[in-house]
Amino acid sequence: MSFTRVTQSGPCPVCRKTDWCRVFADGWVECMRIQSDRPAKSGGWMHSQGEGTTLPWKPARVICTPPLIDAPHLMRVWLQATSAEVVRNFAMELGVSVASLKAVGAAWSVPHQAWAFPMRDGLETIVGIRLRNERGKFAVRGSRQGIFTTTMKPQPTMYVCEGPTDTAAAVDLGLFAVGRPNCCCGGADIREFCRRHAVRRVVMLSDNDKPGLDGARKVGLEIGLLFAVYVPPAKDLRAYLRLGGTSELIANTLRHTVWSQP
Repeated sequence: MSFTRVTQSGPCPVCRKTDWCRVFADGWVECMRIQSDRPAKSGGWMHSQGEGTTLPWKPARVICTPPLIDAPHLMRVWLQATSAEVVRNFAMELGVSVASLKAVGAAWSVPHQAWAFPMRDGLETIVGIRLRNERGKFAVRGSRQGIFTTTMKPQPTMYVCEGPTDTAAAVDLGLFAVGRPNCCCGGADIREFCRRHAVRRVVMLSDNDKPGLDGARKVGLEIGLLFAVYVPPAKDLRAYLRLGGTSELIANTLRHTVWSQP
């Protein structure tokens, strides 16, 4: 079945967001944020738009089983071609440090005219590549969805962010962190990652809305460790960092937070 991914000009008909969701040619929508009674294998939920529904844009024909890619090789090539000046400019744009971008493996992809971030499985093997530019967030065709890891030294408490740029912000805050691919996916890979690095508990960082909170709890339960949900007092962790937030302030809040045991 052909589908098209949502974009800024054609947002998801269900959650109105501009990334990760998909609209199928038969009128079904796979939303990664709003739950329904039809869970999808990818981690989202299927929503019927009904017969005769006019979608905001005409679905493009996409092959659902894309060809495999050599993601590690592509990332090596792009990293070697990425200049220090380009990384500095991107760091200033995001409000994070150059060191944090290097920690998450950011590289400039000339073929896609986008920033590339490696996605890894629980064994930290690169299995896909997330792309980001002014048009939105997408992935290199042939990628498998995975998590975003860093070069930080493992700690007993791990922070689970959403996406690679918030994970970079966590590095600047001195937090041992990984990024999930969206608000409700990545639990299995994070669980394996935690097992390998002797993580004892996780803090799920979430947006302050129902999809974000539901997704954080869902992934927290899938990880299977003691977990707490933390909502930064800002739009996201990068905004929290720009406002002068610190890891100490987060730790103080967590002392008064209820922790859940799956």
